[in-house]
Amino acid sequence: MIFFLASACAAQATPAGQPPEVPWPQDLNKYPGLLPEFGRLVDKLQHNLRFPSVHLQSRLLSLLPESTIFYAAFPNYGDVTHQALKVFRQELQESSVLRDWWQHGEVAAAGPKVEDSLEKVYQLSQFLGEEIVVSGGTECREPNLLIIAEVRKPGLKKLLEQAMRVLDLQELATAEDRRPAEELVVLVRPDFVVGALDLPTLRSFNARLDWNSRAFASTPFGQRVAQAYEGGTTILAAADLHKILNQVPPRH
Repeated sequence: MIFFLASACAAQATPAGQPPEVPWPQDLNKYPGLLPEFGRLVDKLQHNLRFPSVHLQSRLLSLLPESTIFYAAFPNYGDVTHQALKVFRQELQESSVLRDWWQHGEVAAAGPKVEDSLEKVYQLSQFLGEEIVVSGGTECREPNLLIIAEVRKPGLKKLLEQAMRVLDLQELATAEDRRPAEELVVLVRPDFVVGALDLPTLRSFNARLDWNSRAFASTPFGQRVAQAYEGGTTILAAADLHKILNQVPPRH
């Protein structure tokens, strides 16, 4: 994960119009012994990382609108990210070859950005529950997006305000919709954090939370998704193809 992020950051730093360079061949020749160090690092990551346990049910599933046609659920990988970063930093201390490459190789400029990004992911994860759900529905003419997670502790709004538009319940009531929607709008409640691409979707879902609606869980699609949890799952994605295909014009 760290290596791929470093490569991505290095590629983004390449001037426009110039193809990004792949750092591995040059670095492997420049730093003898780097490849075995990679192998040892991967081995430690495989044996030391503790991944989230499987989910047998989802509290978030039942909160979604009846019109939901797409569902994806992911565990909170914040702790895993932090574990990986700790293992990597420990290897940097113990391996002069790996440390020299990280500080002076092709990824040297991107390295601090990668570590900072992983730290921010971990910080954010500490405010969130065990599962994050992304869904799409058809309440309006265009499919709408919802991202929802449980809130673990106070302070999330202040953290998110540094990067996006964030509202609390009072601000949601008076906020003005910005059209066309170009960015994610986030509502931070004491119990849940919800993201959407427009205020009407956010307000509608917020009202649904207050009503304690369980409409989606009673639909055939919702029941099928709930059934998938029964066998134990970490990452789950599903789409209601019946509804999707019924909305496609016959000529297509």
